[in-house]
Amino acid sequence: MHRTFSSSAARPSFLVLASLAAATAAAAAGCGGQNDTRPAKWSYLSTAIIQPSCATANCHSELSQRSGVRLDSIKEGYYQLLARHFVMPSQPTQSALIGLLEAQGTRRMPPDFALPQDDIDLISKWITIGAPYDGPSPAPVVSALTTAAGAGN
Repeated sequence: MHRTFSSSAARPSFLVLASLAAATAAAAAGCGGQNDTRPAKWSYLSTAIIQPSCATANCHSELSQRSGVRLDSIKEGYYQLLARHFVMPSQPTQSALIGLLEAQGTRRMPPDFALPQDDIDLISKWITIGAPYDGPSPAPVVSALTTAAGAGN
């Protein structure tokens, strides 16, 4: 038994696939950027971006603390980034964190993959608004003197 299919029978499937592809592309184009509704808050950035991407077992976790930096908790990550001058509040272009996230090659963090630009932009927005702490109380104490000392670095 041999069946033949007409090209008109295949068209609806092609149209459905083409429509799905167009809808997927439109949805992807609308993600992030100016439409990014994620909060520029440390509690969100730490748990949704920094910890899963940077506080892995062989990088900046309590276990390994590569380069002496620990980012596996909201409080400790915040303290480390500000006290060690990786983040300069209100100055994203002067913040080493942004430079490392946007770097190329072996200087880029994380080294295995680049963070999506929308994630870097959200971190930059948090820095621009002063890098406020909104995690569990009490807030880590980062002295103004310590933060100001890194401003010239």
